[in-house]
Amino acid sequence: MSITRSTTTTTPQAGVKLPGRGRFRGLDPVLIAAALALTGFGIFAVYTSGVENGPYYATNQAAGLVAGVALAVPLALMDYRRLKGFAEWLFGAAIAMLLAVAFFGTTINGAKSWIELGPFQVQPSEFAKLLMIVVLAKYLSDNPPDSWGTFLKALGIMMLPTLLVFTQPDLGTALVFGAVFVAMVFVGGARLWHLGTLFGAGIAAFVVALKFNILHEYQIQRLTAFLQPELSTDLSYQVLQSKIAVGSGGLLGKGLEANTLANLGFLPEDHTDFIFSNLAERTGFVGSMIVLALFFILIWRILRIGTVARDKFGVLVAVGVSTMFVFQVFVNIGMALGMMPVTGLPLPLVSYGRSSLIMSVMSIGLLLSIAMRSKAGGARHSDL
Repeated sequence: MSITRSTTTTTPQAGVKLPGRGRFRGLDPVLIAAALALTGFGIFAVYTSGVENGPYYATNQAAGLVAGVALAVPLALMDYRRLKGFAEWLFGAAIAMLLAVAFFGTTINGAKSWIELGPFQVQPSEFAKLLMIVVLAKYLSDNPPDSWGTFLKALGIMMLPTLLVFTQPDLGTALVFGAVFVAMVFVGGARLWHLGTLFGAGIAAFVVALKFNILHEYQIQRLTAFLQPELSTDLSYQVLQSKIAVGSGGLLGKGLEANTLANLGFLPEDHTDFIFSNLAERTGFVGSMIVLALFFILIWRILRIGTVARDKFGVLVAVGVSTMFVFQVFVNIGMALGMMPVTGLPLPLVSYGRSSLIMSVMSIGLLLSIAMRSKAGGARHSDL
């Protein structure tokens, strides 16, 4: 992927609009439409879920969308390269939020991942994902990880928040950090033997964690439940019911008013972890394929933004965000189909959770900033 600088002789300051070019030139309406459509599917699924007072949760999700858009619009209008100057502050903010969870967090479903802010519950690890993508993109754009020194420094940057999330314990989000790191350093210029060594070290660390009981028992069950869904454990039951729900949707689904496994209470977490199973039962194979097609379009447009970005920083941000979405989609839908471990990862833009939704919409806003300042149609700015 080549990165080129502007060759114009007169280069205005970043953020200045050039004559004859609209402020929103380069805006990606396809990306926006796909994101909004997925969010609409999510609000529909939450509304029809078996959770008590589903309409109330759907209203909360819609409020999360509004909040996300309110934060995403300034991000889109701002020159994304300005964030490079705040990388150290963003790293400090991510670590501070995760440390706050450790000291003041609330435990839900066995994980201490939330902070109570009045009537709201905030999950800081969701926002730490986006912050760390920006921080790592800044470091890698200035320091290609083609030597052990820069590679290990990049690993150290991502290791601290990953460990803090892992100790909550939130294995799923920790795996997201790991996937994002691997993708970004690979595109950033890491050698294959660097990644091979890291992979080997990861396998060794997993074996040690099993041998010395570092992983909690329920985490081990989450990783293995999908292999034996017939066993009489809570997680195996969830996987089994999820597969039944997906299969029972048929071609066109059971519709809004039908008695489904979700609203009869047989499908657990049908508004969060297993929301895809809920959608598949309601809308059938056709609806499921529409959701998958929308995710394909979303990832395609994000990757396209990465290919036309003006600088390496923009490329790496797009790679990080796309990896975050792809990994979560792959794991969440695989989990619903009984093909992946039950890690508790939300389906981006679809699963209930205001923190996840707000962060996802903010990520779209940041990508739009890159798109509007890209080689494909944005105003020409100097690299910062």
